[in-house]
Amino acid sequence: MARAEIAHRVDELAREYSGPAFADAIRAYAATLDEASQEELREVVLERAANFDQAIMERIDTGGWMRRQWDKASGQ
Repeated sequence: MARAEIAHRVDELAREYSGPAFADAIRAYAATLDEASQEELREVVLERAANFDQAIMERIDTGGWMRRQWDKASGQ
């Protein structure tokens, strides 16, 4: 299966599910794929997770409400 198709399906699942339900949906989707496509799925999901982490850190670095919450949580 093409990477673009896998990425599109991940986007659909992300719109439909969140948290543990999203993880369950990704596992169920992975079970329908061959080994090569499962590897593509892993890469897509890992890239999305890294992008999400980077976006959060950028928001924290810019200040505002997110920064205040981060400071409260870290005891600063």
